[in-house]
Amino acid sequence: MVKHISRGVVAACVLLGCWSAPAEAAPRPRIVTFSPALTEIVFDMGLGEHVVGVTRFCILPKGETRPRVGDAAAVNAEAILSVRPDLLLVQTKHTERFEGVRQLDPHVKVEPFEIETVAQIKEAVRRIGRIVGREQLARRTLQRYESKLQAVAGEVEGRSRPRVLFVMGTERPAAAGPGSFVHDLIELAGGADAGAYVTGNGPWRQTHIDEIVKKAAAEVLICQVGGAAQAEAAERYWLQWKELPAARSGRVFVVWDPHWSIPSTRTADLASRLAEMIHAPPTSEAAGVRQIRIWQARLVRLAAAGAIGIGLAVAGMALQGLLRNPLAEPYILGISSGAGVGVMLGLAAAGWAALPAWATTPVLAFVGAVLTSGLVYLIAQRRGRLDPYSMILSGVIVNAFNGAIMLTIYLYVDPYRIADFARWGMGQIPDTIELTTLGICCGCILVGAVAITLRGAAFNTLALGDDVAASAGVAVHRLRLETFAFVALMTAAAVALAGPIGFVGLIVPHICRMIFGPEHRRLAIFSAIFGAAFLILAEMLCRRAGPWIGVSLIPVGILTALSGGPFFLVLLRRRFKEAGA
Repeated sequence: MVKHISRGVVAACVLLGCWSAPAEAAPRPRIVTFSPALTEIVFDMGLGEHVVGVTRFCILPKGETRPRVGDAAAVNAEAILSVRPDLLLVQTKHTERFEGVRQLDPHVKVEPFEIETVAQIKEAVRRIGRIVGREQLARRTLQRYESKLQAVAGEVEGRSRPRVLFVMGTERPAAAGPGSFVHDLIELAGGADAGAYVTGNGPWRQTHIDEIVKKAAAEVLICQVGGAAQAEAAERYWLQWKELPAARSGRVFVVWDPHWSIPSTRTADLASRLAEMIHAPPTSEAAGVRQIRIWQARLVRLAAAGAIGIGLAVAGMALQGLLRNPLAEPYILGISSGAGVGVMLGLAAAGWAALPAWATTPVLAFVGAVLTSGLVYLIAQRRGRLDPYSMILSGVIVNAFNGAIMLTIYLYVDPYRIADFARWGMGQIPDTIELTTLGICCGCILVGAVAITLRGAAFNTLALGDDVAASAGVAVHRLRLETFAFVALMTAAAVALAGPIGFVGLIVPHICRMIFGPEHRRLAIFSAIFGAAFLILAEMLCRRAGPWIGVSLIPVGILTALSGGPFFLVLLRRRFKEAGA
């Protein structure tokens, strides 16, 4: 009897087990996560076994490897499809860039996500759970995530809320503001986000030291840099500002973990570290750092602007006199972009190792400018003579080539440092400049400007033609080589200080020529004076006018381009009329 009862119980258990088993097994999709944030969320959910491809910027858990299938800047449909995915998770609203994937394999599903705030991180977890049929797993992941955040909020409850500013970079910083997950973490960790007071509308706001001191007034400052090699220099940079409350109290912290830039479930671990930094007691670390005031940095910055204006204006005047072409200037001929390639290589090298700025950017900028000048010079040669119009055309070609090199360098730059490179590329004079770098660059510009001025008489004779100048004793070929060398020197120094600022060498010499006449010795002196004044005023206007259009700072290169573009078209139109006459 007992034997029959036990058999019945076993049979019932089997039936109940069969009855309660799911009618359909959970799907096992092959997933490509096309952003670092989505990769971390998927692995944190325990779905890493489903991931068959990631971008080259994604950070995988220790011991995990996956095929790298490109990045969002250059979507390679064939590379993505080579891992045979069923599902593509992308962090963008613009899925049209993945249209090639869907055309080649229509069964691949593309799911877009917008992840920036803590709330959007939570929603991404829920959505991924629904998409892959693992909603219970998503709920467990969210429970762990929220419990960590609540624990941090409980620890700081009742404490004072200091003003906290989180920035990326130093001389050209970007501040986290409302709409970013960093803003949410600061508020949760017991701080008040000072980035909310920085002018701008996006979650990350380009800013500068004047705005940080006056509006943000941060009591705690946290700076993210690209690697440990830059940490010490970044800490010294922020501790030097005497007007900044965080610097006076020594509450400046530098982080280099890339997770501070990735909105994922890992941010719960960062919240605890953030609370420690926010509520750390004041220290005396600032005592050993050289203190400077805002007005001192402003004077250095304006001195740099003046030097850049002198170099670019005199360089433009020299090229116009040498080529007898009113459209010639370093930016148009590609010399600025050549120097820019050198500077970008220097910036990239500085990201890999703690190298002094003077040892990288000015030297490499000069090398790039000289190589570009030589290339343009060789292309424009026709039977031993320089053709002014071929020179302009070769400058356009070299500019395009240098632009391609810069884009190639971008491919190898950490994505979280690209913003700093982009601001340099706009022609933004940094908040502070090392005095050694400024001295070297100013010396180069001074040497070039004096050398060009001393050759003013030769330029006057050259205006009558190469043959007349040669018969008058001017060594035309040597004058060309010397002029290009000094122009490359001045342009390299200017680009090393602030990036490729265009059209100063076009606008200023023409204005001076209209006022003071074509005599080149006098023209060189007045071009230097007007060039310095022009760029100093432009820099001051850009710092003031930024808030008028909803940003804290307008790079000066944007203003000169907006001024120089129409000026160039007017000159070109006038040149066509003269040729037609």
